[in-house]
Amino acid sequence: MKNILLVMNREFLTQARKKSFIIITILAPILILLAGIIVAYMVKINETNSKVAIIDVTNQFYPEFKSDEKHTYNFYEQKDLKALKDSLIKGKSIDALLYIPDVHDSLFNNLETHIQFYTNKNLNKSLLFSIESNINKVIENKRRIQLGLKKEDIQKLSSNISLKIMNLKDGKSDINSSVKDILALSLMYVILMFIIIYGTRVMRSVMEEKNNRVVEIIISSVKPFELMMGKILGTTLVALTQFSIWIMMTMVLLFAGQIFLGKELMMNPHQNGINELINYDAQVQVKNTIDGLLGLNYPLIIFVFLFFFLAGYLFYSSFFAAIGAAVDNDTETQQFMPIIVVPLMLGAYGCITIINNPEGPVAFWLSMIPFTSPMVMVTRAFYGIPAWQLILSIIIMIISVFAMIYSAAKIYRIGILMYGKKISFKELIKWVRQS
Repeated sequence: MKNILLVMNREFLTQARKKSFIIITILAPILILLAGIIVAYMVKINETNSKVAIIDVTNQFYPEFKSDEKHTYNFYEQKDLKALKDSLIKGKSIDALLYIPDVHDSLFNNLETHIQFYTNKNLNKSLLFSIESNINKVIENKRRIQLGLKKEDIQKLSSNISLKIMNLKDGKSDINSSVKDILALSLMYVILMFIIIYGTRVMRSVMEEKNNRVVEIIISSVKPFELMMGKILGTTLVALTQFSIWIMMTMVLLFAGQIFLGKELMMNPHQNGINELINYDAQVQVKNTIDGLLGLNYPLIIFVFLFFFLAGYLFYSSFFAAIGAAVDNDTETQQFMPIIVVPLMLGAYGCITIINNPEGPVAFWLSMIPFTSPMVMVTRAFYGIPAWQLILSIIIMIISVFAMIYSAAKIYRIGILMYGKKISFKELIKWVRQS
């Protein structure tokens, strides 16, 4: 144990003192923030003003089309139709032409088959959505008036029921909220990225020491197993340090943003018009989101996340370390990467199905397979896991971690001192059996 701690301390200091670690740790949150600003800026500058000519023969639709900074609507007579088409072909003055004929139907039942929309290029989708929305709004109002319904009556007719689910088995209630889906997939993604990024780092660290022949000196003092575990735990400590710094920097940036940019958000709702923007449906959605957050079983989520986060990392990083010890360069690692990446992707994509049916057969079997259970169990924690399935999955995961460490240590002991030989997966199995 003492040697493992010594190797872990050495691994941590070696990686934490690298310029790349310091630069990435400091710059990553800032780069992510800048990337978000750049994306928002690109979205803004990509919006161009579209000029649309409208011929409304019915004279019923044109009041709904109001020009703004994104769209400019100009209205013409029916006699201008041919000239406008010619102008559109030349592509100099207008971007689109909307022709609304008189269909001689007060309810506009057959308007869709007669209305025409011309353009000479690929229009942005916001313009098309805006035009369709304006047309539908007028038709709905006309039909409402024809049917003798008031606007208030329409609102009374609308319904937006969100079922509150009561589980009689455990006596808990729940609300069907998408916020759980987002949080579950986000934490699953954190585990996935953590395993890939820092598992790869363990593998490269082992390869680097093997190629530098430094490992030949080190194993004269410590056992290969102690060296491997020390490197894995040292890299884990590096990752946790990096994550902690990123979380603190994110909190500082959010706090600074609230101070410098939050004045408008802190205004009275009546001043910034939020009440006007948030309709009834949005208020219901916000309420469901808050209820969904408050109803989460946080002790279970935190426990499952921490356990499968560390167990999953130890399981996969042992395999990464074994591969790093068995090969001589990056090219040879490629033949083993599908063995790691495919189960991870299977677990990640399986989680998308699981949020639709958290207690289905896919959820159960992927929870029992150690290659996929770290991602799947974290996702299922948001929806509740039967106790026996959680216990069984933990037991299988613990046994699998020890089995993987045991097998990886055997591969590590032989492979770390082997040079110039291309290793196959079959040979790795042979090493595990022989040693």
